[in-house]
Amino acid sequence: MPTERPASWTPAYPALCQLLDDTIEAARTTRRPTVNVTTLRRVRNGLTGMDNGHQPYPDSQLEWSPHAAFRLIRQVISAAPLGHPAAGTVLRLAADIADQNAAARAAAASTKEG
Repeated sequence: MPTERPASWTPAYPALCQLLDDTIEAARTTRRPTVNVTTLRRVRNGLTGMDNGHQPYPDSQLEWSPHAAFRLIRQVISAAPLGHPAAGTVLRLAADIADQNAAARAAAASTKEG
């Protein structure tokens, strides 16, 4: 699995945080929120930790965990409104992480075959 963040992480991270902050604020000011604010705050903290270089899993040997990043980003995508200005950037980041993992799997498969 890849151990480096995709290049799109750095420009997408502020948009990801803005989308989360806007979604949390909207949920806090709505009578009947459709998202769990506590869960979204945990997601925000997890993404901030990953951006600061902290390992997402205590036993992880990786500095970057694409699996953990994708899991957190998927929660953001599920909670966020599609019309938010940062939605496209966040979706592209998720696609880049998925492509990064697919390339690593393909490289590992070709190494086993050869």
